[in-house]
Amino acid sequence: MAMTPFEWNSAKDAENQRKHGVSFAEAQYAFADAKRVIAEDLDHSAKEGRYFCFGRVDRGVLTVPSPTEAVSSGSLAPDSGAKGKQSMTAKTKYTSEPIGEVRVVHDFLPAPDQLAFRDEGVKVTIALSKRSVEFFKAHAAKNQTQYQRMIRQLLDAYVDAHSRPLTTRSSGRGKVVGRSGAPKK
Repeated sequence: MAMTPFEWNSAKDAENQRKHGVSFAEAQYAFADAKRVIAEDLDHSAKEGRYFCFGRVDRGVLTVPSPTEAVSSGSLAPDSGAKGKQSMTAKTKYTSEPIGEVRVVHDFLPAPDQLAFRDEGVKVTIALSKRSVEFFKAHAAKNQTQYQRMIRQLLDAYVDAHSRPLTTRSSGRGKVVGRSGAPKK
């Protein structure tokens, strides 16, 4: 089963945080609410439909606008302006005013268990060996992806593998093992 990823533009995310105090990384979890409600924005453009997702997140209920093309393109973009297979032509306008007239509709979005949530990114500067960068660039080209994404996925997999809680408490007096995994004598 294919997972539906979240995508957004980092500049729009920063603008949303400044204006509304909500990051897109947080807003995406409104879609994970099993009791979410989808409503059509009846006051929006006749050319382009827009829907709202009302969903609970850690600090309360969020209302997240989402253009229909975000759903049809196979990814969700919480009012980000991120380009899907079709491009958005209208500039997103933020407001603190009421959302206008809406109509609750059937939830046509992917089920919460079919969503691939995006981690909030933190930009860092790191010096890597030329050999490592060339390795990732070559493999990224073969797999038609970005080499930075491959490095990030490798680091995330490392963190996941080493963040699991230990099941038993170690006394520090375990067997010493060699590279093969066999006990050293």
